[in-house]
Amino acid sequence: SSPRLVPARLGNSDKAEIGDFVVAVGSPFGLSHSVTYGIISAKGRRDLNLGNGDVTLQDFLQTDAAINPGNSGGPLLNLRAELIGINTAMASSTGRYEGIGFSIPINMAMVVARQLVEHGHIRRAYLGVRMDHRFRNETAHRLGLSHAQGVRVTGITANSPADEAELHVNDVILSYGTIHIEDDNHLSNLVSFSEAGSRVELTVFRDGTAIKVKLVLGERRKFEPAQ
Repeated sequence: SSPRLVPARLGNSDKAEIGDFVVAVGSPFGLSHSVTYGIISAKGRRDLNLGNGDVTLQDFLQTDAAINPGNSGGPLLNLRAELIGINTAMASSTGRYEGIGFSIPINMAMVVARQLVEHGHIRRAYLGVRMDHRFRNETAHRLGLSHAQGVRVTGITANSPADEAELHVNDVILSYGTIHIEDDNHLSNLVSFSEAGSRVELTVFRDGTAIKVKLVLGERRKFEPAQ
């Protein structure tokens, strides 16, 4: 009889920190059951040029654990043997390991997996705002901020969650739940990988004051913005 398979324990990739030790498992160059060891060297990599450039929703863990061709799809584990990532890509000019690999955070992967099981497709949430993709300090100063941070709202989609929550043009979204917003791509990813229908509290800078705005995310249709 075949040995009893034990499911891997899922970790919380949101709690992974830069400098945490990790182990990558896979079959590089066909060498099955290979294990490499390293650290998480960065988080939130969202500007990678992958494939033909159509991988737009990104939020990778970066690691220096060796990841080579054949490692893709293998687990990235923390030292508690918890699965925190799925090894996906590497930065290389030669096609071989050069010290930088990327893993999909397991929290993101599980959101997608659950939606595929429950609905048979991905239900992308949306907020209904247009964003300032060139938000700079000069504009931030005019709004009363010390520097450019978060996302400046430049438009509101009619009858969207943002419209119903009465967000305004020139609001600056500083945080999404407890997560501080780094830039427009960060907010877009957070919304897109949230469950449609979930309740979210935003911290918004408006008229010199940080306020809390609660809303319910909608489900994005083809004609609706990604945010």
